Formats: sequence, C-alpha cells, structure tokens
Amino acid sequence: MRVVAALLVAAGALAGCSTGIPATAPPPSPTAEPNAAVGTATATTSAAEAGGPALTDTNGAAVPPAVADGVRRIDAALRSGTTASVRDLYEPSPGAAGWARTASRLDDPTHRARLVTALRNPPQPRPEIAYLYSDGDHGLGITGDGKLAFVGVGQKPRPASSGAAIPAGTYLGHGRSLAIDASGRGTYTFRTYDECPPDTPGVPCEYRGPEQVARVTLQVSGSNARVLTSNDEPEVPTGSTLPIASPRPGVVTIGRGDAATTFCGDGVSDQDCGA
Repeated sequence: MRVVAALLVAAGALAGCSTGIPATAPPPSPTAEPNAAVGTATATTSAAEAGGPALTDTNGAAVPPAVADGVRRIDAALRSGTTASVRDLYEPSPGAAGWARTASRLDDPTHRARLVTALRNPPQPRPEIAYLYSDGDHGLGITGDGKLAFVGVGQKPRPASSGAAIPAGTYLGHGRSLAIDASGRGTYTFRTYDECPPDTPGVPCEYRGPEQVARVTLQVSGSNARVLTSNDEPEVPTGSTLPIASPRPGVVTIGRGDAATTFCGDGVSDQDCGA
C-alpha cells in the first residue's frame, strides 16, 4: 500500500508540472494579415486626406483603375494650370462644347478651383457617362476609360425675352470677343489653344502666343446668328446657325446648352464672362 501511495503522489506531481510548464510554446496569434489590411486601409485614407481626387463613388464602390488614372491626370493639370495637357483626355460627348471653348473655361483660375473641388467629392454613377464629379454648377463628366466627356461651369444661357434684339456694340469674354454693328453683322474671335504647328488640320494656331486667332463672321437676325465665314471649321462651321440671346442688358450668349458662350458689354459684370 505504501508503494501504491508513493506512485500516486509521483503521478500527481508530474501532472502538476505538465499543467504549469507546457512542453511546447503556443502558436503565435494570427494577426499578420489583419494588420496588413489595416495598414493598406490607413494608406488609402492618408492618400484621401492628402487632397487627391475621390476614387470611391456615391454608392461606396471604388472607381475602375482607368477612371482613377484619368481623374488623377486631370486633377494634376487643373492644379498646375497646364490645362493643355487635358486635351489628350478630352472626348466630348454629343452636345458638349468643343475643345476651344472648353480650354477657355479651364484657363479661368476661378473655374479651375471649383473643378478641383468637384474632383474631391464622390462621383455619381450616371447612365449617359460613367461618372459625374460635381460641385454646385461646376462638374466634369468622366467616361469608363478615364476620358473627359464634358466640363460644366454654369455657362448655360439664361432665358431671353421673346424676339429680343441684340444691340449693336462690342462684347467681351475671357479669351474671346464679339462685335455687332447696326446691320446685325457680327465678328466673333476667340482663342483656339492650339500651338503652332496646329494639331488639327484646318484649325488656326496661336503662332504668337495667346491670341484670338479663330475668326467667325455672323449675320444676326432675331434669335439666330448665321455663320457667314469661319476659319475654325470644327468649332463653328460656315453655314451653321447658332442661337443668340440677350438675357439681360449688356449680356449676350451664343450657342446652346453646355456649348453656350457668354459675352459682356462695357461696364457689365457676369460670372460667365470670366476675367
């Protein structure tokens, strides 16, 4: 019996040792992958906080890589002021303004600042394009492959009174001018933002730096302006007819929708006339 008791005591002692000091160390806690994920999320958040364009839409989904690349390039061009580099990304949707008018809008620092702000807001998925980045009445339409479909800067013409005549005079806008005489004959000049040699055949280039080299003659009759001659065929072809209106004294608009251009008479201020 003493032998059995001794054996029982020894067994109990061994059991106590195996409980207090495990034979092998426990496996490490599986925290490597979650920590890596947290690190990636933190990096993404930091990039957003650094002021880059929004890359997650209003539904919380990430935009495709091509869209992300396109908006980054557009954002960099707008912030640097080198908007000519946007031209390679500009593929206007039907009814959108041509490059010359779009470039004149991007050339305005006030418009650029608002468009940069628009790129920081989550874009809306849209059926007619892929995404719309907007800030109030300023917006950029982006296609699924990262191209710029249109630029909106609140330049849609205001309703004009029925049959309102356009008074003779000289009207100006940023990078453009319009002169109309008493007979309704008008001369419209504007910048093309094409450096020589011209990138597009038929479009006049700015061979002496920034200047209004595009020249269009018009015949104004009521609410229409017929193009008599033009040296900027892709933008305002000869023989075409443009709507023209005077929404308020001293202000004239030519064109329709997003392609409308606004001019101001002497001493008249309008945000769409630009600097």
